[in-house]
Amino acid sequence: MKILLLINSFGRGGAEKSTVSFILKVNKQYENINFVCVYLHPYKPGFYDEIEQNKIPLIHIKEKGFFSRVKRFKGIIEEFHPDIVHSVLFDSNLISRFSSIGRNEIFVESLVNKTYSKDREYQSRNIQIKSYLIKLIDKSSSYLVDYFHSVGFAVANHYLEVYNRKFNYTVVERGRLKPINIPEKKGNVSGKLTLLTLARQEYQKGLLYLLEAMLPFRNMVQLQIVGREGSATEELKEYVRRNNMENDVEFCGYFDDIVPLVNNADVYVSASLYEGLPGSVIEAMSLKKPLILSDIEEHREVAIENENVLFFQPKNSRELSEKIEIFLNDRKLLKKFGSRSMEIFNERFTEDSMIKGMAEFYLNIFEKEKTSKN
Repeated sequence: MKILLLINSFGRGGAEKSTVSFILKVNKQYENINFVCVYLHPYKPGFYDEIEQNKIPLIHIKEKGFFSRVKRFKGIIEEFHPDIVHSVLFDSNLISRFSSIGRNEIFVESLVNKTYSKDREYQSRNIQIKSYLIKLIDKSSSYLVDYFHSVGFAVANHYLEVYNRKFNYTVVERGRLKPINIPEKKGNVSGKLTLLTLARQEYQKGLLYLLEAMLPFRNMVQLQIVGREGSATEELKEYVRRNNMENDVEFCGYFDDIVPLVNNADVYVSASLYEGLPGSVIEAMSLKKPLILSDIEEHREVAIENENVLFFQPKNSRELSEKIEIFLNDRKLLKKFGSRSMEIFNERFTEDSMIKGMAEFYLNIFEKEKTSKN
């Protein structure tokens, strides 16, 4: 079986990381499944070398216009004759959908985020109108997709509401490689409780509310923000300067290997307003971290309240402060919640589970289509 996979880029985002992970492992472990990878943008740093080192064909669509890209992608389909065409992320999905017209291949899409969440805020009326038009195009062209893969039930339910119809979908949750040779936790020599969040510095990650929640804990709590700068960076750094929090908050930037940073933290925090399936939370669980998470459907899908996580209402800095204080005053709870995080990870979110799930997804839809044609 040959799978042609189209994605916006193989940069180091969450969706990209999970996609590359299952491509490499499925390609290696299942002799009857082979991939050809296609991408639109050469964003770096990325996973391009890893794909090529595994001798998987990698093609860059350099054309710029939408219809030029559709024409090029149709040519790639003609060249490789795939059994399944799988697209990830909106730009790629739209190109794949228009390329499917008049063709007999099986067309599949991954649903990875709650793209049209009501919690999105728009910088201008024009952007809001543009988002509405994109949603309309997405909904009206979704009929061109044969099967959907969703990273979680919250994301699947979001699109059932957006498309306002039933469609064929399978949930295969994101998985992460179980850490090995974990370095010894160094601990904070100052005695502070160390919080860590992995997040792009964008509004949806709720980082300003996290900074506000830190205010009562000067010199008692250390916050590390790991991730790329974004549209919220200037506001976040100005807030830290204005409130003299430079000794309590560290902007760490982007790291390829986040294991040492997460491992040295006491608590993992996410203040996100919406997510897909939160891969960073899963990574923290794999390293036995207790969690403080915003109470959104996506977080409840991976963590269990009062077993490995304390939930707080999104955008509620005061309630988030209260949860931080609980861990600050009860260090024994850190170990209890951390152990439960590891148990949940091993039960549901290992990379092996994701690889098996994706391989079965491909094989099942392939056999189903083959049977229906006979």
